[in-house]
Amino acid sequence: MKTLPTLTLTAVLTAVLLPASTARGQDTAAQKTVRGRIDAVTLYRGQALIRRVVPIDAPAGQIEIVVSGLPAQVRGATLFAEGDGVEVRSVRYRTRALSTHPVERVREFDQQIEDAQDEASWLKKRHELVAKKLAYLQKLDNFTAHSATTELSSGVLDATALERITMFSFEQQNTLFRELQDIEIEQRDSAKALSLLTRRRAELTSSGTRTEREAVLFLEKRTAGAASIKLHYLVGGASWTPAYNFRAQGGADQISVEYNALIQQMSGEDWGQVELTLSTASPALSSQGPGLAPFRVALAQNGNSAPRQQEDLARAYQAYRGKLRKAELGQRGSQKLFDNRSFNWRMNVAANDVQCLELLANPTDPTSGATTEEGPSVTYHLASAVSLASRSDIQMVPIVSSSLPANFYHVATPVLTSYVYREAELTNNAVEALLAGQVNVYLDGRFVGRGEIPMVARGQTFVVGFGTDSQLRARRDLVARTERVRGGNREVSFSYRVAIENFKSTPVKLRLIDRIPVSEDDDDVRITIADLADPLSEDKVYVTMERPKGLLRWDLEIAAESASDAVRMVEYGFTMEFDKSKTLASAEAVSSPGDLQNEFIELQNQRSVR
Repeated sequence: MKTLPTLTLTAVLTAVLLPASTARGQDTAAQKTVRGRIDAVTLYRGQALIRRVVPIDAPAGQIEIVVSGLPAQVRGATLFAEGDGVEVRSVRYRTRALSTHPVERVREFDQQIEDAQDEASWLKKRHELVAKKLAYLQKLDNFTAHSATTELSSGVLDATALERITMFSFEQQNTLFRELQDIEIEQRDSAKALSLLTRRRAELTSSGTRTEREAVLFLEKRTAGAASIKLHYLVGGASWTPAYNFRAQGGADQISVEYNALIQQMSGEDWGQVELTLSTASPALSSQGPGLAPFRVALAQNGNSAPRQQEDLARAYQAYRGKLRKAELGQRGSQKLFDNRSFNWRMNVAANDVQCLELLANPTDPTSGATTEEGPSVTYHLASAVSLASRSDIQMVPIVSSSLPANFYHVATPVLTSYVYREAELTNNAVEALLAGQVNVYLDGRFVGRGEIPMVARGQTFVVGFGTDSQLRARRDLVARTERVRGGNREVSFSYRVAIENFKSTPVKLRLIDRIPVSEDDDDVRITIADLADPLSEDKVYVTMERPKGLLRWDLEIAAESASDAVRMVEYGFTMEFDKSKTLASAEAVSSPGDLQNEFIELQNQRSVR
């Protein structure tokens, strides 16, 4: 037996279940318009899921409800509803244009504009008339001058009459020029008045048409009595980012952490006393998971294409992973079958490209599998109701406050700077995750500075800087450099001394960090560090990740008031042996600066979070 396609069946059911007027796209007289109340908001990165509770005060039976006042940023395709004692038969989104300008006020402006136009027309005619008079007087002057010349040559010139005519012409022209100037002033003022009236009318009528956004719900109320529905929809123009305040007291082993959310709320509707949930996830509207297509491969002749460099493969790998993520977001947000399968296929195409590169790339090369993994999706439910107006200003909402165990110490890197910095290692044992975000740092009630922290999972240790300590100084000096040739090799030895001063009245824990050269090839340059009076740190992360790269770290305790003659000294040295026919050069001369920078950034990331 043949079955109707899904879309056709849906259309038939809609036509049967909906009232005839609704099926024709018209509203019935029995429609009720309500607004409801927003009681819960889940705020994502870039959008928010709104829950609006709508009371249903109607007898049992079929009813049609119009929920009005949806915001400008509503995404109509995302509307869905659920009922409490009410069966939701259909939900549709519509927009209507409403005329709101005050008709009487517009009519007043129209009359004033018409009067101003009549006045401008009259001034124009007066201006033309005065211009004609002046032109006539000019012709009269020309005629008089010609006649006077003729009479003078004939000896019959009447000087008195000529003087009278000339003076009359000058007086008339003077009067007409003054009148012309007055008219031009009036025309200018009239044009300004007309322009002002026109602009005011335009301002009045520009906002006179607004768009009303509504959800039309067809419901089946089973019993009499109170009931309600919950209307859900996504809105744009809303987002949030984390921000922190870290407050510490000198010498304490706890740091107060204030976890806040900086919220941008420009959805077009106010959220008053709502249950607010902050989430880093993406809202999944699709109930259907993605399907996996077969991964088919074929053989090609060798040499048909040039081999790709590992850097190119890594960049392509990242690009395909980005396409996969974009297609995944589209699939999760789709509600229609066609859209769902279209995004699902794009996911498979991107996944095929990723796997092809995995087959081509050298699995032992770390760049071949390099990718930026996203952190886990976390959700924070705020304990109390929150009100957030729709406005352009950033609004801050506290999420949670807690105290984290901290290990304070100082860090000196005298090869870079003589300043000594304060740091603290903190362990996140309070919340599920601390998202990457901006940090305001305070020490002993004083603002120290700003920074950022990466994402920190629960149980992880991370590092926060607390600025410089002006009561400590570190200085690094080259004590001696000796060079000799032995056989075919050249040996160059170096001795360094680091002086650390502590002007505090209490001892401090200090991490002294320095470095020795590292050769790209041990066969070319052999580097040997001398015996150290102060042993290097045994920290596992340092020994594993940093010591092989030539970084030196001492974990020291600097006595109180270690200055002048009592300054703390750390001495070390190393020897470099290489072919005497060659010279030393910085690795930047033979390596890519970008690779060196990436290595440095990776080391910094490893120091920040453990």
